[in-house]
Order: sequence, then C-alpha cells, then structure tokens
Amino acid sequence: MKDIVEILRQQLVLCKRLLELAQAQKIELVKTDAVAARKLTGTMEPIMAEINSLEKRKEKLMSSRGENSLPVWLSKLPDSPEKEVLDTLIKKQEIVLQELKKVNSDNLQYLNRHAEFIDYNINVMTQTSAGVTYGTPGDAGGMPVQGRKMFDAGV
Repeated sequence: MKDIVEILRQQLVLCKRLLELAQAQKIELVKTDAVAARKLTGTMEPIMAEINSLEKRKEKLMSSRGENSLPVWLSKLPDSPEKEVLDTLIKKQEIVLQELKKVNSDNLQYLNRHAEFIDYNINVMTQTSAGVTYGTPGDAGGMPVQGRKMFDAGV
C-alpha cells in the first residue's frame, strides 16, 4: 500500500507542476508569444512522460494484487489511516486534473484562433478567397481573385 501512496503523491506533485506550466502557457498564448509557449510545451513533455511512467507502475502494482481499478480496490479495503490518505490523494488529483483539463481546453481555443488568424492573413496576402455556398452571379463563384488557388502546384 505504501508503494501506491508514494506513486499517487508523485503523480499529484507532477500534475500540479503541469497545471502551473499550462497556466503559464495560457498567459503566453494570450500575449501571442509563440516562442515562450513552445518552450513551456517542451518543459511539459517530460513531466507528462513521467506521469505516464508512474501510471504504468501503478497499474502493474494493481494487477499484481488482482485488481484492475484503484477505486474498486480502495472500496474493498477496511477503514484505516492509509485508506484515508489514498482517498484524499485521489480526490486532490481529480481536482487538479479537472483544472488542467479546463486550462488545456482554453489553450486549444487560443491555438485555434491563432491558426485561423494565420490562415486569414495567408489568404489576404495571396488574394485567395474562400468559396461561398450561395454566391451571387458576379462573384465568380468564390474563385480566387487572380484566377489561381492558394495551393496550386504552379504557384
């Protein structure tokens, strides 16, 4: 049981660090500082790998005890201080993971906005217009202004 407690503690610490980095990344994305956001992503990757490694160790320990799920195993344990510690660690980890999920969702929205802005600027620079579903007779059917498409092989 001590092994699982230690794994959960390590995972909680790493998840909190990952949350801090994701929040910092959100700030950099809002400021549109791509270099800083990329550096933060590079810092986050080894942490995620370590969390994954700890998760595999936890699964291996659980399978050696004949269980597939930590909550199921925990529910079978008699009440004890160790069980309370495990339950507390699991609850704290769930809270941190929910916060991380929300921050990552926000970051994804910022990244999508930046990608749309870049696409728009490329289209403006190349004078390419997007096709419209219902065009008027004089709009050339949504064709490019210069008579070529942005990703033509000859451009």
